[in-house]
Amino acid sequence: MIKFVESKNIDTSRWDELVRSSTSENVFSYSWYLSAVSENWGAVIVGDYESVMPVTYTSKLGVNQCVQASFTREFEVLGSDLKLNNVLPILKSRFKNVQFRTGSKLNNEVVERSHQYLNLNGDFKSGFSTNAKRLIKKSAKSYTYKVICCIGELIELVNENIAHKIKEFTPSNILRLQALMKAANNNESGETIAVYENDRIVGAGFFLKDKSRITYLKGASTDEAKKKGAMFGLMDFAFQYYKADFNVFDFGGSDIESVANFYRKFGAKDREYYELQINNLPFWFKGLKKLKG
Repeated sequence: MIKFVESKNIDTSRWDELVRSSTSENVFSYSWYLSAVSENWGAVIVGDYESVMPVTYTSKLGVNQCVQASFTREFEVLGSDLKLNNVLPILKSRFKNVQFRTGSKLNNEVVERSHQYLNLNGDFKSGFSTNAKRLIKKSAKSYTYKVICCIGELIELVNENIAHKIKEFTPSNILRLQALMKAANNNESGETIAVYENDRIVGAGFFLKDKSRITYLKGASTDEAKKKGAMFGLMDFAFQYYKADFNVFDFGGSDIESVANFYRKFGAKDREYYELQINNLPFWFKGLKKLKG
């Protein structure tokens, strides 16, 4: 039996055990992660948790929409008894707008996207660009790097240095980001690496840990530190710090080409994934969205 179940009716201990035992390395699917990034989430579930597909959604003016939550790249089917083609009819019957991202290409109506990753096994430094090597060396003259427990400094850097540049960083999304980092820390699945200039933190990044994969969530630095290569040094420190225990460094993905090119300077490879959208919103709701826009 296949059914849609709201989060309040999900056995989160069994859910998270399925995520942990799955061959898929998708940190975005843990119950604590979903609860941090979305007020509403649920899942398409087969039988007694044999297979699940997480879903985040919104409900406004009586209209339910399946949307990919901020700070999640994609969702995958966990388990072997469910196919995405079986998920779609259930989502279409429940939501007027269905929008999610996944690693499987369902049909020709999807938008292809990409994110970057780096294999931490072997001599990965040989893939660094000349520019990356130069800025890593430059950063070492000014900065030191250390793993810390606090996330407050990173949130402060985000607010002061990048919130006004990237539309994703609305006040509500920054609160979600803060809640997500707290949840990751509480579940021993996250760490902050800070960039120090003497005793002052001028940059930081947050990293998610799951199975054999490290995922870079978000980071920020002052403009001066950025010019001196602080974020290049931060990434190099993270590679060295995590390579003994993790095989893959996941850069998380970005729709901003300049950011993707920053990752590629470390020899990162592209991986494609796909965005599907089925819009059956009523005309009156579409009209309100246009007015609001």
